[in-house]
Amino acid sequence: MNKFFNSLEKSLPFVFGLCVFLYFGLVYPHHVHYQEQFQLFLTTPAFFLEMAAKPGGISDYLGTFLTQFFLFSWTGAAIIALLLTAMQWLIQTISHKISPARAWLALSYIPSVFYWILLCNENFLTGGVVSILVALCVWLLYFHISKTSFRKLYVLFAIPVIYWIAGGSVIIFALGCLTLEWFKDRSARGRITATALILLMLGLCFFTAKMMQPQYPFARLVYGTDFFRFPKSYPAWVWVMWLFCLIIPLSRLVLPSVFKKPQNQTMTRVITSLVIVCMGTYMIVINTDTAKEDIMAYDHYVRMQQWDKAIARADRNTPSSPLSVACLNLSLCKSGMMSDNMFRYYQNGPEGLIPTFARDFTIPMVTGEVYYHLGFINTAQRFAFEAMESLPNYWKSGRALKRLAETNLINGQYQVALKYLNILNNTLFYKAWANYVTPFLEDEALIDGHPEWGNLRKHRTKTDFFDSEQEKDMMLGILLQQDLTHYMAYEYLLAYCLLTKDLERFVQYFPLGMELHYARLPYSYQEALLYHWSMNHEDPFRTVPYPISEDVMRNLAAYQNLYLNSSDPEEVLKKNYSGTYWYYLHFR
Repeated sequence: MNKFFNSLEKSLPFVFGLCVFLYFGLVYPHHVHYQEQFQLFLTTPAFFLEMAAKPGGISDYLGTFLTQFFLFSWTGAAIIALLLTAMQWLIQTISHKISPARAWLALSYIPSVFYWILLCNENFLTGGVVSILVALCVWLLYFHISKTSFRKLYVLFAIPVIYWIAGGSVIIFALGCLTLEWFKDRSARGRITATALILLMLGLCFFTAKMMQPQYPFARLVYGTDFFRFPKSYPAWVWVMWLFCLIIPLSRLVLPSVFKKPQNQTMTRVITSLVIVCMGTYMIVINTDTAKEDIMAYDHYVRMQQWDKAIARADRNTPSSPLSVACLNLSLCKSGMMSDNMFRYYQNGPEGLIPTFARDFTIPMVTGEVYYHLGFINTAQRFAFEAMESLPNYWKSGRALKRLAETNLINGQYQVALKYLNILNNTLFYKAWANYVTPFLEDEALIDGHPEWGNLRKHRTKTDFFDSEQEKDMMLGILLQQDLTHYMAYEYLLAYCLLTKDLERFVQYFPLGMELHYARLPYSYQEALLYHWSMNHEDPFRTVPYPISEDVMRNLAAYQNLYLNSSDPEEVLKKNYSGTYWYYLHFR
């Protein structure tokens, strides 16, 4: 039995790391991508000095360095797994140094599991894990100093160093060492002296930081590291995390290390392990936000222009939130499928076509993609800038800077574009793209020949108009009138009319697409035109002037019959007609 438990204990860290890796690689990969796009790690000395100028800044620097690899979800998942496994190993090693009680091994997984739960929230940052690891590493070194005077001097000198590197995580180290000194030094004088010196050193650290960084609120200087994206509303869970990292190793001072009966030790191992596994699994499951992961997935596919993956995801499970529907509709349009297939998926009105602007850092990023691909280059530029400047921790965004470089390049603002490219040239993963773009500056022929930028330059808005959230159809109409061959502007204009159920304007705008020379009239257009004709003319199936297929005519006849003669038409029509425009018109 002991051999079995010994083998199990050795393999547990690897099993735990594998579980974390698979969770963030398979279940939560787009939360990993989400972290990368809202930060910018630069390889310049100035960036390091700027980050290191505040308490905990070096942990933030290391955190942003690691987070840049989250551009690749499996790499990000591996990094998170290594960080959480390292935290468990440090907690267990420190606990073993205090008292080698192997029966309580399972307790060392609590902080790592708890931080796993915290990382289910996309606003908890990687720098927080690094900060705690720094404090735990320095605490572990404490146990290798045997001489009492040297040990106390080490603690006093380590406190300001840890504070500047890791911020508030120094509390774990300071209180952990203080508690151990209390148990080692039984004299009241020694205890009082140690307590006074450690608390004085902590106070001096906080006071010095406030004098050097008066612009920061005192509470933020205590935390130091950016554990959370919103510095004005730090959650209390950070304190709980610190408490776990402190109490679990120190619990070895009071927990029994030797059991009179071997079976009691075995039962303790089994029960604590099962409780932690069950509670940890339950908490991870209830904190997994699949709705947010879905939106992040669609946003990532649109960002990477992986239109087929967005459509394939919708085929598996149709999206319902406005942002994910907007990404799906953009993917359908870029794939030439929107006018035929958009109503086969759930549609929630014009918000699912072009979402309304909001002053935050997520919605403008998604909506800006739609405006960019339509040719509203100035609007896309404004949205990218607004999104980046709305980041609550005042960081910069690699994704936003890349878009700003593109929009200025298309608009011919080459010096501004060069400014952004020079910034991106100091990154690991945007540098190659920046070097690729640089030759395009001031080379009109090269830009015009580019399959994306040349097309957007051709279709972009060339006249001034009022950018109105309430008159998006007018904006699309102006864009289309500049170039009647602008396929996306036409599709979005007609889709906007269909989604707002404005069939009169749909019929009015429909002839504008004659220049596009469709091989066949798209199904949603056929359904809308035939329905509108049937509402205003007798014997519509014979007199309709549009090229409507026989299948669409038969379907409308059957639909009308069920709609008029059923007591619950919505439920009756849902099975066979939920993918038609008529069903959306009546029931969405």
